[in-house]
Amino acid sequence: MRIRGSRAGFTLIEVTVALVISGMALVAAAALFNGLAQRAEAVERAGRHADRDANAERLLRTLFENMDLRGDSTSPPVAGDGRSMRFRAWCDEGRGSFAPCSVRLSIQQDARLSFLQLDLAGADTTRLILRRGFREGRLRYLRTAREGGEWTDTWPRLVAPTAIAVIIERDTLLLPVWGGG
Repeated sequence: MRIRGSRAGFTLIEVTVALVISGMALVAAAALFNGLAQRAEAVERAGRHADRDANAERLLRTLFENMDLRGDSTSPPVAGDGRSMRFRAWCDEGRGSFAPCSVRLSIQQDARLSFLQLDLAGADTTRLILRRGFREGRLRYLRTAREGGEWTDTWPRLVAPTAIAVIIERDTLLLPVWGGG
């Protein structure tokens, strides 16, 4: 059967097949664009996580570099156990100035998962969640680096440790204490 008035002489079947193929191409293109959009969102989410982790590490390193090791006979400069530690530091107030502050780094439990929390108490009090959603985490303290190192799970001593290890599942962040040990 031919469509009357058609110069090219297309049949109704040919037009139907062309429409079906065009529809399939449009559906495939829409699925491709949808998949690309989902992948772009996943890449953006991964980038945000990487930025957050890098910023958290940078903040911790800055706090440890600016640790105030002046202790007295009643309070050590660093005190802690496997879940929480406290120390004094010089915290950045912005505008290029630093002020003394108290720092508490802790591994907290929320329902089934844990999170790494940083509390800064100075002129202002700030609470930051540095990392969340892990199952295992702990803090370790390096007594001495001699002969492969001697680590402990608590730090009650009047001198600062040589370093602190923040261990989250299989990742370890080693934070040296300048002047410790």
